[in-house]
Amino acid sequence: MSLLHAEYLKVSRRKLFPVMVGLLAFLMAFIGLLFYVLLPALPTEAGGGAPVPGRPDAFIFGAQQVAGQAWWFAVILATAVLGGEVASTVWATGLTRDSRKLKHISSRFVVFTVAAWLAFVIGTAVWGVITFLFADGIGSPSAGEWLSLLWKFLVIAGAWTSIGLGAVAITRSIAIAMGIALGLAFVDSIVAPFVDAYEAISLTAASNGIFDVAGDGAFSGFIPGGEMSLLHALAVMAGWMLVGLAASWWGLQRRDA
Repeated sequence: MSLLHAEYLKVSRRKLFPVMVGLLAFLMAFIGLLFYVLLPALPTEAGGGAPVPGRPDAFIFGAQQVAGQAWWFAVILATAVLGGEVASTVWATGLTRDSRKLKHISSRFVVFTVAAWLAFVIGTAVWGVITFLFADGIGSPSAGEWLSLLWKFLVIAGAWTSIGLGAVAITRSIAIAMGIALGLAFVDSIVAPFVDAYEAISLTAASNGIFDVAGDGAFSGFIPGGEMSLLHALAVMAGWMLVGLAASWWGLQRRDA
């Protein structure tokens, strides 16, 4: 519990966390205004008038946007904090107080995941305000649907947090670790729609599968994970989570500092 509290203090007292939350909130507000204010105001020949989700579906649509675009929050938080520690004497000093690396990794994983989860919730709340003010329709999702978003955010945040931890533990470089995570996200989203074998283990597909993203449109076949079951999606997320944590342990096990 003391390690969890120590990690909580590190995150809560850094300027990085509120700055990134503010950036995510601004991004979601901008996208929401783009969808519900700017695009509808354009003339039809300029792309205006395109159908956009109305309430109550617009709230869930916004949550999907957060889950699909805010993966960088979990990665940056994990790589920046742990990367700064392993690049200095902080990590080695921490091991002198408690040499159990697995405990250090797990405490950071829990705190960083919860912090990223909170950012996802805040981003969704910002989108919800824009939707409430400007989207057509009435009503909102049921209490069960709102609650389901919470655990879905937690699963996605955990997967990307573990990837960030694993990348920085192996490379000992914040920049390289972020590059690896960025490259993974890019390749994952590009390859998954076209390679069925990879789609079965894709993070992008699993995120869509968790939210049951599918459709009957002309391009629905290009949505990775549209036919993935919830259990399959959760298994993929858990697999990536375990890979990231194993990489974290292996990378930090090689040397203490």
